[in-house]
Amino acid sequence: MVNLAEKLKIAMIKQHTTQTRLAERSGQSQGNLASKIIRNDFKLSEYNKLVEALGCTLEINIVLPNGEKI
Repeated sequence: MVNLAEKLKIAMIKQHTTQTRLAERSGQSQGNLASKIIRNDFKLSEYNKLVEALGCTLEINIVLPNGEKI
């Protein structure tokens, strides 16, 4: 089973963005985001903000703008 951090990494690749850019878009430091990804430790509200910063929506899955679900 793919965990939330892995899904976020997949979405970053598919959206052609870096961890640094995602951190900037979500209003946090790159180091803070990296720690959360390493620990796979997200509050739902934080995770939703990251998903939205990627231009995606959060359901049970991450839904990319083209409709693909991760």
